[in-house]
Amino acid sequence: MDIRSRLKNLNELQMSTLLSAIGLGVMTLMLFVCIFRVTNATALVIIASAAILGSVSLLTASPWRYALLAALVAALAAELILRERVSGLVVFSVLARFTVTGLLITFFGTLLMERGHNIYLDMKRLASEREQALTQLSKWLARGTALFVVTRTISTKNHLQDVFTEGLAEARKVFRADSGLIYSFDPKTNRLSIASSFGYSPEILEKMNKKWSTWGDALSCEACVRRELVAVDDLSAAPKCDNLQKVESGSSICLPIMTEGSLWGVLHLRRSFPDAFTRGDIQFAEAMGYQFGLAIQRSALFEQVNLLAITDPITELYNYRKLMRDMDRELVRSKRYRRPFSFIMADIDHFKQVNDSRGHLAGDAALREVARTLEDGRREVDRVYRYAGDEFCLLLPETDLPEAFELADKLRRMVEALYIRADGQDEPVRTTISAGVTSFSDALHQVNDLISQADQALYLAKERGRNRVVAYSDSDRLPDRVDRV
Repeated sequence: MDIRSRLKNLNELQMSTLLSAIGLGVMTLMLFVCIFRVTNATALVIIASAAILGSVSLLTASPWRYALLAALVAALAAELILRERVSGLVVFSVLARFTVTGLLITFFGTLLMERGHNIYLDMKRLASEREQALTQLSKWLARGTALFVVTRTISTKNHLQDVFTEGLAEARKVFRADSGLIYSFDPKTNRLSIASSFGYSPEILEKMNKKWSTWGDALSCEACVRRELVAVDDLSAAPKCDNLQKVESGSSICLPIMTEGSLWGVLHLRRSFPDAFTRGDIQFAEAMGYQFGLAIQRSALFEQVNLLAITDPITELYNYRKLMRDMDRELVRSKRYRRPFSFIMADIDHFKQVNDSRGHLAGDAALREVARTLEDGRREVDRVYRYAGDEFCLLLPETDLPEAFELADKLRRMVEALYIRADGQDEPVRTTISAGVTSFSDALHQVNDLISQADQALYLAKERGRNRVVAYSDSDRLPDRVDRV
């Protein structure tokens, strides 16, 4: 009910109250006139009749109340004629006054009854609207609280995986979903991958992950293509994207997670019965998706900054800062569990001559190609770093000195076979590396001791003619063909 209707009803209520007050006054006056100069018995009959007629008029608007008035007039006439034995003129006078009074009682009683009924209906409708408004307000307050909780939860996470996991967990609570997925989107490869999920078996997740192989027509995610929320009210009958064809019950929403036109992922939620997501749910999901996007964007920037802090910009290898962190951890682990690990320090031979004769662009190309070769030649558990300038390092967990020497020599041969093409130059750059190898021992107490040993072995490799590997060792466990410090 709008404000104008309510004002109109209030005006009608005020007018009805005024008319009722006037009618009550008139009826009281007429009732006094009716009992004027009559016996007590007749006055009692008139008052009782007026009370009966007024009660009936307040209870019903049926035409039978006029029949009741006629019956009461007849009863009064009988009482006057048979018991009071008054003259015909008196009888007529009393009956006329009572009839007029009865008509007024009937009219105003009916008016009060109708107005009262209308007021009751208006109050009932108003109470219903108030209850609906309170229910709606409670829902929005609950959604606002949930949005605050979601925002607070994901805004405290600095890693993308944590944002995906925590965000999906909060969405599960808010929408009481039976199953859900959150996909991350990699703009470099144009691929989606499942970042977090609930309600799915590992076998189904593995099949779904294989599906997201390419971006474009092969990717049948309608929400990604349209870049807007897609809701399906009935998965058993409604048109749906190819990814939901095998789902035959319930309802779902798919929401692209975006900020400033950039796609970060997709949120998919499903409930087991149709029409489970209201318009309010969809609006709330869109608001939550925007918060997801902001949190993911912030986390991506945070991880990017962290990556830049530990990555060399030219070779894209880990830098000295990352090397020292990893070396500290590996040294502690090896001391505690008595596990071997080795360390290689390599240097590009005559790198200054490459810069001086071919230019720094050729030198940068040589750095990138050597770095790529070391990355390609390493084992899966090994890590490659750019130490400084033209020096590279390799950290080899679970590796003893002979095995480390074999790997270093393999890498040396791979670099020796390189033909490096520099931009704007027809003649390829040829280069080699020298390497020093050392391994963890009980005598080592600090990371710098290990680096110093590898550096001594590298220095000796340079002295012995370059393009060779020298191992630092104080034992006779190395093969005869291994150069030693």
